[in-house]
Amino acid sequence: MKRTVGLAGMVFLLSGTGCNVLDSDPGPTQTAREEIDAGKAETVRAEIRMGAGELRVEGGGTKLMEGSFRYSERVGRPTVRYDVTGSRGRLIVDSPKKDSSFGKMVNEWNLRIGSDAPLEMNVTLGGGKADLDMSRLPLHAMEVRMGAGELLLNMAGKYRKDVTVQVDGGAGEARIRLPRDVGAVVDAKVGIGSINTKGLTKRDGKYYNEAYAEGKPAVRMEVRGGVGEIKLSVEE
Repeated sequence: MKRTVGLAGMVFLLSGTGCNVLDSDPGPTQTAREEIDAGKAETVRAEIRMGAGELRVEGGGTKLMEGSFRYSERVGRPTVRYDVTGSRGRLIVDSPKKDSSFGKMVNEWNLRIGSDAPLEMNVTLGGGKADLDMSRLPLHAMEVRMGAGELLLNMAGKYRKDVTVQVDGGAGEARIRLPRDVGAVVDAKVGIGSINTKGLTKRDGKYYNEAYAEGKPAVRMEVRGGVGEIKLSVEE
């Protein structure tokens, strides 16, 4: 998969993070796989921290996590840790603690999640592209922080309880898909850029889908962008 980061994202990567793109060889591309069982955890918190690259997360896995990774040798293999304390599991997928600012680096993570337990997600991406499909997961809370690039977030799930979502972006585009049959309310603001919506009604500064009703389960989302575009749409 190839991805070109937009101009705003590239400016951020070159200056906002303090990293310098080097012409040095990042080394050969390597691959790795990881599989994690949930064990006896009754709730799970997943923390995914990526410096820069392409990240895809989706549901439908047969284990808590099935991960495949492609990365340049000098970028390094991500670390994966999982612990269960009492009834609570904690999964961490983290970039190695090294400089990964090489001119032609490869860093691609594909994670399939298969949690039956209530799930809390925390995703941090310095720059690049994040494609996060949460529609088949028992999500109850999510936080996404991006430095620059493109975010695709699918929240069009069949949620039976409230789901709280916080999205913070630096520069780039965020495309967010919301459910049709479950309520959704979004508080979205961008510093320099635009907010475009489809299938939503704006009231009192927030955006609502038709299914939203007080006292019923809903996706409750706050989106903050620095520079770029926020696109909100209801699934068709």
